[in-house]
Amino acid sequence: MTGRVLEAYKQLVQRFLAMIEMIKRLNPAYKQPGDGSDGTCDCIGLIIGALKRMGLKWSGIHGSNYAARYQTVDLKKIDGAKSLELGDVVYKAREKGNAKWKLPDRYKQGKKYYNGDLKDYYHVGVVTQVNPLRITHMTSPRMKVDTNLSGGWSWHGKVKPLVNQAEKDGLSDTETTLPKPAEPVPSTGSSAIVVAANGAPVKMREYPDSACRTWIKIPVGTEVTIVEPGEKWAKINAYGKKGWYMMAEFLDVIGDNKGKY
Repeated sequence: MTGRVLEAYKQLVQRFLAMIEMIKRLNPAYKQPGDGSDGTCDCIGLIIGALKRMGLKWSGIHGSNYAARYQTVDLKKIDGAKSLELGDVVYKAREKGNAKWKLPDRYKQGKKYYNGDLKDYYHVGVVTQVNPLRITHMTSPRMKVDTNLSGGWSWHGKVKPLVNQAEKDGLSDTETTLPKPAEPVPSTGSSAIVVAANGAPVKMREYPDSACRTWIKIPVGTEVTIVEPGEKWAKINAYGKKGWYMMAEFLDVIGDNKGKY
């Protein structure tokens, strides 16, 4: 991806991670085939549920093996944590011959979804932060965050619906077709989602100055209220605390579009 397509993809990833965070805050119980909409979720359901909240469609089977084969772009072996990017899907996989290999029949030779790949992609997660590494994934009994690649994470790629949408947005006259704030500066009383290019929590400060002490770090995906707008800094209300500041670049305003993505 280059140029406008890459920029569109980065914006979509921010929205995607915000939806992952929203599902995480609901603390769903592990159950197949949940997608976070009814208090339950499974591993691929976390990705499907986040895409649905963005207004993007998931076509095909609700399963990690299907996702690896048909809903992942540029699937390849993980070459260390530095090879991972924000928003990547990561998989645990077993090769044929492994005692625990349980590839569903539909993916085996001669069957409908066979594509030559006989690995069993039995679990999937999302890279929600890169430095330090955080892999968010749904497992029994509740959602979990891994901070390293131990435990079997071995393959990664990009979410196909996000890439497809980025290509459409990058070739269109607008940066993105998903709801965006109409104005570059938020209005008083509007809501915003905290965003960050690296997925790390964002500092909320006592005064509009980067040298000022940090009151708290707010996770990406958290919804806050704009108390006083500004081009560089905005006064916000978060966790019931009013009159603290955050740099405006880390706020994705919802405004009238609240609840639509």
